[in-house]
Amino acid sequence: MLLKKRLQFLYPWCLIFFLFSLMHGLMAEREKNFQWIRSQTEVQISEIIVSLSEQKIYAYGTNGKLVGTSIISSGKENFSTPAGEYQIIEKEKIHYSNLYGYIVDRNGNILRPGSSKERISKKWHFRGAPMPYFLRLTNSGIGFHGGPTTGRPISHGCIRLPMDFAVKLFTNTPIHTRVLVFD
Repeated sequence: MLLKKRLQFLYPWCLIFFLFSLMHGLMAEREKNFQWIRSQTEVQISEIIVSLSEQKIYAYGTNGKLVGTSIISSGKENFSTPAGEYQIIEKEKIHYSNLYGYIVDRNGNILRPGSSKERISKKWHFRGAPMPYFLRLTNSGIGFHGGPTTGRPISHGCIRLPMDFAVKLFTNTPIHTRVLVFD
């Protein structure tokens, strides 16, 4: 009888402890996906390294220290992100794709995903997908921008970043910053 009362008392506490542990684990996992080192917040970025195989970005400051790291989502099959050495050639806080986006009606309602290259009814028009905090790497449209990230290749060639990371990278990265993208 006494054991039964003790178990009844302990059960809610065990459940609370289990739920707390689960939430703590989820939060820790989320923090692993994006980190901006607080002591480095005012350091200008001098080099960005992207590992396509890891689906990760590493930003280094002018002091040579790691400033931030995050998961990314690079180009999916048939739209792969090209490996190579680049420089940031343009910064645009609010950028829209001129190739991929949505087909919308006259009222601006999105009908479906689409491309600017396809033929569409005169009743509809193409609207480019938003690419906030865009850092251009190539003249053909490849760059960094904020958007959905999964740690897997899902984009049309750009390197997507978590929005908070994209804002910080955009703010602290000057034009002509060296970028190395490798497999």
